[in-house]
Amino acid sequence: MRDLLKNISFNGAVYYEKHGQIQQYYLGYQDISEQHPISESSQFNLASLSKMYTAVMTFQLIEKGQLQLEDKITKWFNVPHFANVTVAHLLTHTSGIPEYITEDFIISVETFVEMALPQHTQNEHWSYSNTNYVLLAKIIEKVSGSSYETCLQQYIARPLNLTSTTTQPKKQYEAQGHMYDYEEQRYKKANNDPYFNKSEKFNNVYGDGGIYATVAEVAMFLKAFLQGQYISKESMKSMLTSTEAAEHYSYGFIIQDDWVGHTGGWFGCSAQAFIHTSTKDIVVLATNQEVFPQYEQEIMNYIMGIQYSVDAPKHIEILSLSNEDDITGQYELADELNTRFTIIKDRQFMISFEHQLSVPLYIIDESYYWVRNTMSYVDVENQLFIDEGVELPYQKVN
Repeated sequence: MRDLLKNISFNGAVYYEKHGQIQQYYLGYQDISEQHPISESSQFNLASLSKMYTAVMTFQLIEKGQLQLEDKITKWFNVPHFANVTVAHLLTHTSGIPEYITEDFIISVETFVEMALPQHTQNEHWSYSNTNYVLLAKIIEKVSGSSYETCLQQYIARPLNLTSTTTQPKKQYEAQGHMYDYEEQRYKKANNDPYFNKSEKFNNVYGDGGIYATVAEVAMFLKAFLQGQYISKESMKSMLTSTEAAEHYSYGFIIQDDWVGHTGGWFGCSAQAFIHTSTKDIVVLATNQEVFPQYEQEIMNYIMGIQYSVDAPKHIEILSLSNEDDITGQYELADELNTRFTIIKDRQFMISFEHQLSVPLYIIDESYYWVRNTMSYVDVENQLFIDEGVELPYQKVN
C-alpha cells in the first residue's frame, strides 16, 4: 500500500482497519514551502466530515431532552420564509434553505437566511446545503449555552481523549491546504490561488466544516459512534436511517451499501471517512492538496477492495483556450428543480450555479469541459451536463 501511494504521489494520511488490524500511512508534507513531514500528529481540515460531529452533538442534546427533531427553527431564528422548517429538515438536507457559500456572501449566516428564499418546500426534495449545518451549530450553542468548540470538546473529544480533534488546530501540526494551479502546473498555498482566494470570509463559520483532526482520531470517533458510546444504539440506528427524499443520506451520514460516513472538500484539502456497519472495517483518507476527485475516489476504492488499481491521474490535463471558443451564456438543466447555471469568460471559462461559488471550467477535449475540483463535465456538442456519470440534458435560456 505504501509503495502504491508513493508511486501515485499521494500527499496526506490514510488509516485502514480490517479485522481489527490497523495500518496507517503518512506521506508528503504539511506545508510544501517548509517541507514539514506529515505524521500521525498532523491535523487535517475535515471539511464536511464535520457534519457527522455536528449531527451527533445534536442527537446528544435530543437525548438530554433539550432539543427535539420536530422543533421548528423559528424558535431560534427570524426566518419568515422557513417557518415550517424543523431540526430534522436541517439534519437531512430537506429544508430547502439555499447555500450560503456564494460569491457575494458578506453577512452573517443568520442574516443570510432571514433574506433567503426557499429552493423548494421542506421535505419536497433532497438538496445538499452547508447552511443547514451552520444553523445546527448555532442551535447547539443556543441550547447548550456554550460555544461550538466547547461542546465539541465536552461531548466528543474528552470522553475518548481525542486531543487533536478541534476547530483550533495547533500551528505546528496543521496540514496547510494547497491548490493546484492548472495553468502553471504547480501547487500553491490555498490563499494564493487566483480563482479561490476569497476563502477567508468563510473562516469563522462552522458546523458544516471547520473541525481538524488526525486520521486515527476520526476512526476512533466513527468506532465510538457505531458502538453507542456517544448516543444510545437506538438513536444511532435512527441517525443511519435514510429519508424518503434520499436513499444515500440520513441524519448527517452518507450511506453507501453497508458503509456509512462522509466525504468533504474545501480549498486545497479533502477527506473521506467510512465504517462498515457489519465488519466494522474503517477507512479514513485525508489530503492537504487539491487532487482530481476521481483519483481520490479510486484510492478509497482500492483500500476498500472495490478495485485493484488506481488509474486516474492526480491532476487532469487541460487544453489551452482559443479565441474562437465561446460557450458563455445562461443554461437550464432538465432536472426536478430546473437548475440554472451561468458560464462567463475570464482567464478561463467560469461556471456558477445558483447559490454556489464560481468555478473554473477547463477544456479537456474538443467541446468537452471539466468543472474544476469535481467529477462533473459539460458536453457542449451533445448539450449534456454530466455529474458523476449521470447525464442531464440542458438548454440555453439566455
